Amino acid sequence: HRCGFCSCPWFAPGGGYATRDEMSAAEWCATIDRLTRMGVCNLAFTGGEALLKEGLFDIIRHAASCTVEHIETRDGVLAAEFRAPNLYLLSNGTAVTPAVLKFCRDQRVQLSMSLPGLATLREHTGIGAPDQILENFRAAKALGLRTVASITVTKRNLPELYQTIAAAFLAGAQQLLLNRFLPGGRGLEHRDWVLDAREVRQMLDTAEEALTDAGRFGSVGTELPRCIVEPGKYKRLTVGTRCSAAQGFFVVGPAGYVRVCNHSPVDLVHVSDIELLKQNPYWKRFTQRDYLPKQCGGCAQAVDCDGGCREASHVVGGAVDSPDPLLVQCGGGLG
Repeated sequence: HRCGFCSCPWFAPGGGYATRDEMSAAEWCATIDRLTRMGVCNLAFTGGEALLKEGLFDIIRHAASCTVEHIETRDGVLAAEFRAPNLYLLSNGTAVTPAVLKFCRDQRVQLSMSLPGLATLREHTGIGAPDQILENFRAAKALGLRTVASITVTKRNLPELYQTIAAAFLAGAQQLLLNRFLPGGRGLEHRDWVLDAREVRQMLDTAEEALTDAGRFGSVGTELPRCIVEPGKYKRLTVGTRCSAAQGFFVVGPAGYVRVCNHSPVDLVHVSDIELLKQNPYWKRFTQRDYLPKQCGGCAQAVDCDGGCREASHVVGGAVDSPDPLLVQCGGGLG
């Protein structure tokens, strides 16, 4: 949680987010059993720094041994296949060792490592060095392990974004996960790092250029207001304008409490009572999209847009239907 852009709620200025005892490895394994029986077929292990969790390898091994039904569309027809869930590990890269890389390869875990800048990396994280992370990408490639470069973009590292993406790909990363900095958690201390609308478009254009030059593909991990971007102009970068929280994914925190997404500071129910989510009013606001900002009312593009990140809006504006921090800065629209 040292990163200045960390949105985890535990270390927000002033506190207020309840901390509880973490679940044991055995409890996590039981949770994974429960989720896969319910049909969850994608499991991402993140933090903080997931590699600091005692028993993480045992938890991932257990997940890899589970079987879940994957339903996909193939040639226009729904096809079902029973196999292990898709597994993902998100790390800042500093705790990644040769043993971790080999483990991820053997267990078929997609590894994502954070590279929030080159010259600016230590300013953003307080630890580590870009050469260490880049060497891990090279070592992963040598093992045949596919990796993702995860880059959170701020005002501070935007000027070196092309160089950062290029360095990751030259070192062996196969994909890019791009995120704009969203204030939350410890990140509330660095609101001056938030990109404005012009800088967001610069971020997207720069990433598209780097992806084109490298022959790679990438995606933006957090949704953007439709009035700010034109997603269709990007051929190698997937840009979303719809919120997936509580619809495409959800989060189970260290103590077992469900949240709609990793940016959310709201605990809903314990995972042992996950069926109760159906009646939870906060959960239903997300599943029913009952959260559009008033300023988005009547917008013709609202059918394909949720007004940006709803939980970042909640954290900054005090309510899930507050304007996205981006729209607060620019006043809305393409200006």
